[in-house]
Amino acid sequence: MVVGVSSIEIFLPDNHSLKDKRQAIKKIVEKTRLKFNISIADISQSNLWQRAIIGFSVVGVRQDHVNSAIENIFEYIESLYIGKIINTRTEIIIIGNEI
Repeated sequence: MVVGVSSIEIFLPDNHSLKDKRQAIKKIVEKTRLKFNISIADISQSNLWQRAIIGFSVVGVRQDHVNSAIENIFEYIESLYIGKIINTRTEIIIIGNEI
């Protein structure tokens, strides 16, 4: 089993309050969860209303499949045009024998 865990830092230039930030993050999280059927959540704990960090995980049998899925998720979130991805971090964990 291969587990990919990733975080995305997003700049939200159109936000002017924490309420705007919550609405934008909610859209990103819900649309991405529905499209890819993944575990995804807002993990930022800051009161900066133009920046957010979203974390998600992908589980698969092969590492190349997990890497491809993560890249597709990055591209999808960018294509929503809600915010600009400014930083990503990914860790791949292999449990047992990779097939």
